[in-house]
Amino acid sequence: MSGSAAASALAAMYLKDKVLVEDSFNHLTAGALQTLDDKLYQEYNCRHITDDGSRDDCHLILAKACIRRIAHRCLDKYARLQSSKEVVEDALQFYTLPMELQEQLASKYGTPPPTTWYESLDQLKSLSTTEDVYDQGKLWRLILDHPMTSYVPVQCQSCGHVVPDQYPTQQTDAEVGLREIAPTGDELELRAGWFRGPRKAVVFEMTCKGCNAVSKWYRSGHPQILLNPNKWGRLCGDQEDLRLTLAEYLNIPVRLTVPLDWDHVWSEYSSGSSTWQVQDNSARNFCCRLDEGIGSWTRVWAIHSNPEWCKDVTRDYLTIQQNGGRADNNIDDKRMKRYEKITKDARLDKSGDLTQAKTVNGYVLLRANLSHDSITEELQRAVRDFGTKKWWELNNDDKS
Repeated sequence: MSGSAAASALAAMYLKDKVLVEDSFNHLTAGALQTLDDKLYQEYNCRHITDDGSRDDCHLILAKACIRRIAHRCLDKYARLQSSKEVVEDALQFYTLPMELQEQLASKYGTPPPTTWYESLDQLKSLSTTEDVYDQGKLWRLILDHPMTSYVPVQCQSCGHVVPDQYPTQQTDAEVGLREIAPTGDELELRAGWFRGPRKAVVFEMTCKGCNAVSKWYRSGHPQILLNPNKWGRLCGDQEDLRLTLAEYLNIPVRLTVPLDWDHVWSEYSSGSSTWQVQDNSARNFCCRLDEGIGSWTRVWAIHSNPEWCKDVTRDYLTIQQNGGRADNNIDDKRMKRYEKITKDARLDKSGDLTQAKTVNGYVLLRANLSHDSITEELQRAVRDFGTKKWWELNNDDKS
């Protein structure tokens, strides 16, 4: 089957069974991939026949669809987070910060205690200005290290008892006092996201195992929810939603950084030069997280609405800074080679057992023989197509 026929088959399968295709790509496990393969091969007559005998065009189409799905999902995030200046400023001024937090900020930054996030942000702007010269990069570094954008675990909003966020889970939702409840309609921008595994747009009711208080929590991209300082969970995806919103508000160029087959996300920023920087130590040295024993990632992509800013940056995160990469220079060559092998083995694993998310995105790209450059090219094409083509609408004349 030709690439164009395989692309048409994927589009037909999506139109016939949208839910199955969306769910399969949303959490692309080995079982989900097998379902997609079987449907293409059996129901849509896609066979292991290629134009030149060098590849399987169905494998290539599924790999490109995987790239486009992830790129468009990130661009959806960018579009969703386009809050007006007024909305962001209202959110920054909405809450009165708890007294303990006010005192913590005053001690950390040597400023008067700020009563709102808006006042705190103004203080950071002042700290970023020397002799009337404003340093945008310094401001952004201060924001990334600020409690306003810090990670906050999901917890009892009364006593602070943390709900374990593990995957695969060691306890059921009920065992940790968690259950999904119907939205009331008052939620602001309720959205799907990862918490103890992939979730649809749901509201959680938490009955604390420590004090029996009942709390409600949900994932949202709205700045008013993300800036809640009262023990409201702000997971890594929520952190980046907030950071992207603030970057847009402050006109600071940032791009989303997404590891494949690992539940995480962070951002890189540019302070005016052509290079991209990572402030967060854990993100900059993301290769070191392979030592945590919870599984591997397979690739790392940088994604932005500007196609030229989109790239497969896997090698950057497996290279130290003195050699042009992201990682700190204290990671020796032997250790880095071990990290390279771990990620390579994870890409080769068609079961997904070696990855943190138990998914096979890296394997799908590998079996289609896509290189770093080919992936970058497809990422950039997906971004150019955003808004005019759906992620599952591949170019029928494209066989590259």
